[in-house]
Amino acid sequence: MKRLLLCCLLLGGALFSCSKEETGGTPDKVEISLSTLTFQLSRDGSATADITVTPSTTPLEEKDFRLENPDQEMVSIHYTSRIEQTGEGLFRLTILDSGGEESYDETPRLYCDKAGFVSEPLHVSRGAFAIPVVRVTTEGPVLDKETWVAGTIEIDGKGYLPSLERMAVEVKGRGNTTWGWEKKPYALKLDSKKEVLGMPKHKRWCLIANYMDRTNLRNRVAYHIGANSRLAWTTRNEFVELYFNGSYDGLYLLTEQIKVDKNRVNVTEMEPTDNSGEAVTGGYLLEFDTNYDEEQRFRSATTDIPVNIKYPDPEDLTPEQFAYIRDYVNRIDEVVAAQSMNQGSDDDAPFEYLDMESLADFWICFEVTANHEMLHPKSIYFYKERGGKLFAGPIWDFDYETLVSHTATRWVNYGMTYPSSIYPWHERNWWNMLLLHNATFRRAVKSRWQEWYPFLQRVPDFIEHERKAIAQAEVRNRERWPSINDTGYPNGDEWLSFDEAVDRLKEVYTTRTEWLNSQISAW
Repeated sequence: MKRLLLCCLLLGGALFSCSKEETGGTPDKVEISLSTLTFQLSRDGSATADITVTPSTTPLEEKDFRLENPDQEMVSIHYTSRIEQTGEGLFRLTILDSGGEESYDETPRLYCDKAGFVSEPLHVSRGAFAIPVVRVTTEGPVLDKETWVAGTIEIDGKGYLPSLERMAVEVKGRGNTTWGWEKKPYALKLDSKKEVLGMPKHKRWCLIANYMDRTNLRNRVAYHIGANSRLAWTTRNEFVELYFNGSYDGLYLLTEQIKVDKNRVNVTEMEPTDNSGEAVTGGYLLEFDTNYDEEQRFRSATTDIPVNIKYPDPEDLTPEQFAYIRDYVNRIDEVVAAQSMNQGSDDDAPFEYLDMESLADFWICFEVTANHEMLHPKSIYFYKERGGKLFAGPIWDFDYETLVSHTATRWVNYGMTYPSSIYPWHERNWWNMLLLHNATFRRAVKSRWQEWYPFLQRVPDFIEHERKAIAQAEVRNRERWPSINDTGYPNGDEWLSFDEAVDRLKEVYTTRTEWLNSQISAW
């Protein structure tokens, strides 16, 4: 490595090349050159190198190149790469950092088998990263989930992520069960829209306590899966350490809040005059949740789904808009419930109203993590754009009864029968009825699973990466919150050490993914 770095320093932008005899239609002599071998990345940043092919008429395409690390069995989780053709005989290699907190220094090579080309080792690296620190000071105690308390916030990005200078903020409690526990989650409303830790501008943010999760990783892992799905948007998030009114409050996950916005749930914003024609058809944001605590809400006519209207806001929602979205959900409810009479037909009627791709990915996100929230239902979101269908997503809330050992090899959101007193919506929920009785949807889910499975197999590498990233902060968090026994053991690892709990999480995920693959492949 020292020799390589010295070479790079001496040669600067020198070109590195090789040649071969004619093979597979290429000229007698092909030279491939890179403008640099050194890629110094920032968090979520990128770096590029120009690739020159001589002669320029050589019949090479983007797909003929690949970046691989011969010393690793799997593609690196630290970064991704892409190749773009920029002209005749000209290509550009872009290497993109994948986030996370860990530093790395790797030496992949660029390959072009068609030209018999293997580059010298590239130097892809990123320096160490410390978890950002959030400091919140309020003018009084935060006592409930309804009352905003004025204060200030500042964020130290630790020289890696962008910092946030001190500014005005309002704070209140958030969550349902989680608000009742010792380590409190919070909702934040900034004085003005700001980028936070590199995430797009907005006023509204969440500080997720992850108090019941011994690993602190369940939400983070689920959002990683969602971000790599076909869902339009998954909440971006970063680990932070929180100081609240001068006291250390531990490790938190700072996330985007689910809101209608061009950078979040991107649907058309409604006006009070949007009461007829295409204008009344969207946009809407809905939450299926048995807490049933929004001012504007209804229960579906056929299967009794508790539907909370999250957008438009209660003060803005007109009677015509309420009637439209209620009737639209009721129509889906009726059509999907009718599938129980079909016994595996190719009926496409539900997908005149429901987007099938998002529904498939949404179900896989919940099933691969063995999350039970679909069954209550709780925190199950849908949105509808103007003139469009109802889409599933975004995903939310994965710290409770997620990836527990007793669900490693059984269905959670499909085909099981649970007492209605525990999971009132399970037997009649849309996913269950469509998977059991609609062959079109079943084939779509199987196809999507097979396409997505290689990525899902790599998630344990991400878990390991995140374990290392938060290890030191987790020690401080545990010192601050030594007992989580009051949570009722929802995940079954509460009494384990951090490393034991993460090991179990990885083991359960791996076992579950393999089991699901065997089951779904047999459909």
